[in-house]
Amino acid sequence: MYDHDVLIVGAGLAGMRAALAATDLGVDVAVVSKVHPVRSHSNAAQGGINAALTDRGDDWRDHAYDTIKGSDFLGDQDAIELMCREAGEEVISMEHMGAIFNRDEEGKLGTRSFGGQRQARTFFVA
Repeated sequence: MYDHDVLIVGAGLAGMRAALAATDLGVDVAVVSKVHPVRSHSNAAQGGINAALTDRGDDWRDHAYDTIKGSDFLGDQDAIELMCREAGEEVISMEHMGAIFNRDEEGKLGTRSFGGQRQARTFFVA
């Protein structure tokens, strides 16, 4: 029988990010997935990850408003605010960890419009 401190189900970006964070805390982690991590939904998704990066003239407050509006104002606004405030740093962190996002002609992380966002802030893999 296997014995681990933490069991993570799913090897997409969220699962792998959680596994890395738990490992950084010194706990023994097991990740269980139906498919190999490079075949996970994060790589196969048609959408991407929304994040506001200030070097692109975007702001997390605008991202939060678009997300709250997109939820018909039913979303947990405190949770949405936290997510949008941290999203930019998380995208950069995931890229540094090896997530392969599309790039534009200048070599910067590519973005596109998606999901009711007023600004092109969706980072994606195509």
